[in-house]
Amino acid sequence: MMKKNCLFSIGILLLFASCMSGGPKLPSFDLLLIDSTTVLNTKDIPGGKPIILVYYSPDCEHCQQETEDILKKMDSLKRVQFYFITTDPFDRMKVFKQYYKLDKYNNITLGRDYKSFFPRYYKVLAPPFSNVYNRHKRLVGTFAGQATAGDFIRLLDKI
Repeated sequence: MMKKNCLFSIGILLLFASCMSGGPKLPSFDLLLIDSTTVLNTKDIPGGKPIILVYYSPDCEHCQQETEDILKKMDSLKRVQFYFITTDPFDRMKVFKQYYKLDKYNNITLGRDYKSFFPRYYKVLAPPFSNVYNRHKRLVGTFAGQATAGDFIRLLDKI
């Protein structure tokens, strides 16, 4: 009986540990940053704080609304590192950056997925599409379609 209880306790601990550690690890892929010369591989993104990858199109109305909501609630999202990822041309990405004044946010990085890895790997049907990773770079949530800052905050409060 004691052996069964011990095995049951170990099983519960393993289940708890797997829930806390999250899902799959952030895959490695390249982003060409807004300066159009610097390549950032996602394996080089530092851990230690939550990461949200936002796949967007600059002309997408839902993407624009999601961005506006994130910026309005940025005080609650300061501990998160955002990577806004697009496959659209640089000129549209730059207009998006300027329009939303993204330069003033140290926790937002814009990158162009010039190999279209993101939409293929995650099987994205349309933007916006967001993945939330914990501080260990493990997937803890996915939002297919427009998410709100509140959605992100509620998820992050659980990890």
